[in-house]
Amino acid sequence: MAGLMFSTGGGGTTASVGTSVESAAGQRAVQAKNTSNGRNAARKGNEREAWKRMGLRRIKNEVRRDLSCVAQSYGEVQEYFLSHPCKKLQQKLFPVADAEGNVIAVSVMWVRMPSRATASGLKRVEDEYGTGDVTPVGTQLLGFGGFRFTGEHYDSDQDGTLLTIAETEPVSGHPTDTLLDGVASVAVALPPP
Repeated sequence: MAGLMFSTGGGGTTASVGTSVESAAGQRAVQAKNTSNGRNAARKGNEREAWKRMGLRRIKNEVRRDLSCVAQSYGEVQEYFLSHPCKKLQQKLFPVADAEGNVIAVSVMWVRMPSRATASGLKRVEDEYGTGDVTPVGTQLLGFGGFRFTGEHYDSDQDGTLLTIAETEPVSGHPTDTLLDGVASVAVALPPP
């Protein structure tokens, strides 16, 4: 009798695990669609609509800065700037929130390089995790205490001489990695200021 009960219980567990896996896959599919719709709106310059399609909203004003490429970078990225100076570096830093109370800090950097080739070279170095970064500044101005961007939720896009870099970090709640990556994917499509 105990063997029969174990068998029945095991089948229920399998069904429960299967349902959880299907539910997670469904959520990822919905998030992928929302991200795609958000990127399309961002490419058209409609930032408010981009976040709306992701189920997010901006909750505070942004921090904008014009920065020095060498001073605002480290590691191999900084070494690249020393031998290939950038023309301009601009940053936009802002938080977004979802209906569940998750808050995500978003950093977008627009780096203007002197040529398409130097922008491509920077992208190769920047895209490799652990080689350094262009460091977002002003995070304390968002009012969420001290946090730093880790580069784990990151995207970049090159358009000619312009390299756009986006990073996200959770600052409140427990947003999923899929959502954090999706927000970076939308943010990198935003037009420069």
